[in-house]
Amino acid sequence: MKHHLELFEQPIPTLRAPEGRDEEGIIALVKGTSSQAIRRVHSSLVANRFSPETSVVAELDGTLVGWALAYVLPFDPETLFIWKVEISEGAGDAGLASLMLGHLMRQDACRGITRVQTSIRSDDEDSWSLFRRFASWQRSRMQIQPFVTQALFPQKRHKNENLVTIELAAEVARAA
Repeated sequence: MKHHLELFEQPIPTLRAPEGRDEEGIIALVKGTSSQAIRRVHSSLVANRFSPETSVVAELDGTLVGWALAYVLPFDPETLFIWKVEISEGAGDAGLASLMLGHLMRQDACRGITRVQTSIRSDDEDSWSLFRRFASWQRSRMQIQPFVTQALFPQKRHKNENLVTIELAAEVARAA
């Protein structure tokens, strides 16, 4: 029984829109990745300045423990594209990424959203698991198609990326 009680003793993170002061904390979340990933984060932060209403940070005791960057596609205002979800090492066990996605879907900017898209690297099991849970929550299936394949860049070795589309449950889309 002690194991179940520990779940209720977990601290609850504060979820809020990212601000300029969060840049250092966001970069710290991805420190363990390659410098190319850091450059992507910097460009994501620039993009984030234009979409704080569709992005979220999770803060625990003044420390950033999670970040999700999303934006409404300008050519398809019914689609929310989730660009990046980062969770600190110790925070992943508590379902923080799912909590952040739920928070995003309740934002005013997501009122007209009927589908969510993201790209997932073929070997990224954490992201596959997160978006499988999200699709289940939506009572939907993931539609998966090749997005960025090695065939596009034969001179560079990288994992294939898949475009994942999840249609939102009608009552969830209306309520958002």
